[in-house]
Amino acid sequence: MDSLIWIGLLATWVVMFQQRSRRVQLALWWITLLATALLLRHHISSGLGLGLTW
Repeated sequence: MDSLIWIGLLATWVVMFQQRSRRVQLALWWITLLATALLLRHHISSGLGLGLTW
């Protein structure tokens, strides 16, 4: 999970470094944020399904 988040942040940084359009930068940022939220949701719900608590 952490690797996917870091890959998304690295890709966003590379696009910023290459000075691509702001639209591409924001799209990558939102994709990374959405993927992080979905992975976190899956991680929490699977842990709760196993009987684990917060």
